[in-house]
Amino acid sequence: MAQGYLEQESSNANRSYRKTIFRLTAVFFILIAFIYFLGRDSFDLNDPSGQKVLFILKIIIGIMLLAIAVGLFKTRRTAANGENLILPFGEDTKEAVAKKINQEAAEGKLQVEEYIDVFAEGKTPHGEKVTLTPSYLLLCGDRNKITVIPRNKIYWICAQVGQKGGPFYVRLLIFTENKMYALTGVDIEHVEKIAEKLYQYIPNVFCDYDPFLLSYELEKVFAKDRAEFVKLYEMEKAKHVTM
Repeated sequence: MAQGYLEQESSNANRSYRKTIFRLTAVFFILIAFIYFLGRDSFDLNDPSGQKVLFILKIIIGIMLLAIAVGLFKTRRTAANGENLILPFGEDTKEAVAKKINQEAAEGKLQVEEYIDVFAEGKTPHGEKVTLTPSYLLLCGDRNKITVIPRNKIYWICAQVGQKGGPFYVRLLIFTENKMYALTGVDIEHVEKIAEKLYQYIPNVFCDYDPFLLSYELEKVFAKDRAEFVKLYEMEKAKHVTM
């Protein structure tokens, strides 16, 4: 039986997570081998301090092996019937929401499907992804968890460019009925293009303003006084409807 869209996403997330585990494991044991070869001449098992170091290394390796086992155990199976979905609005059961998403995907109704990061040609994309269907906005994480936001719960989406500790970064902000979600990327143009694609289906009610300045102001208003934000949103929405 062919996998549905969400099952495929779960399989891809598990595969990506396993690759990360194997890479980190390789780096860890290479580091251990490097430390051993550097200090093997001065390492004396007959010396109490040497025995203590060996004991600590054994504990570290044991913890690492346990973490690997736990990580691989978590990725042993594909999430089915929406069990990996996060429904912040609790509008329906996970199984019902998953069925609807899979049906819309099977009917070719995925309107936007973009990874937040950019990948070179030939490299397998992974990490956080935004998917838009006629019913939901999906925020797909890299740990097999998908936050599902109903379309009618979204107020505004924008690409917020800023600076954090020196290098530039960009966030895709999603203002919803109960909270604000943010996905962080590094390629400014790419994230801005994602926002533009979303605007084709989710109207940008604040399109008359500079998003660079407005996003920070609205973020403050949203956090401090949700009612005031909704008031501003409704005013702008009404203005565009009457135009």
